[in-house]
Amino acid sequence: MTKNDLFEYVVYKLDQWYKETHDGQTLQITKLRLQKILFLLCAVNATKDEKGLLSIFDRFVALPFGPVEMDIYEAMKANQFNYIRFDGDDCMVGVLDPMLFKAIDAQKKQLVDDAIVALKAKKRNYLTMPIFDLVDLTHQWSVWQTAKLIADIFGHKSEKMSAEDICGSIVKAY
Repeated sequence: MTKNDLFEYVVYKLDQWYKETHDGQTLQITKLRLQKILFLLCAVNATKDEKGLLSIFDRFVALPFGPVEMDIYEAMKANQFNYIRFDGDDCMVGVLDPMLFKAIDAQKKQLVDDAIVALKAKKRNYLTMPIFDLVDLTHQWSVWQTAKLIADIFGHKSEKMSAEDICGSIVKAY
């Protein structure tokens, strides 16, 4: 199982969530929205002692539009997935069957499932809220603010955000 495989499972679960609230319609989502939701999913149940999804999606950096998991971002740009593809900024989600993900470790799938449940409990519609509201939400995290400030001071485009830093963020906005 690769990080990309688990990310496709994340997209599958987001598609299921969308279908629940939109009469069975298929999810239409952009790279930017996926990256913001991935960050929130990884952080929602993570603690200093139990990193959860942050132990898998472990290359977050602060970029101008918020946190981005660089391995997934690079895979999006190169279309390195089995069941989803990217056309420009849009993720093309076809028919995703749960059997496609049977090779993924059950514990890793459970981490995703639990994170989806936790995000749903926040009572926000991350899948359809205006994209810049979602960006603003991730900008409220003190970990992003600190990393972005460091990047700006040193004239870098991005700055790493470790799992420990994300878990220790003073402000956590959902």
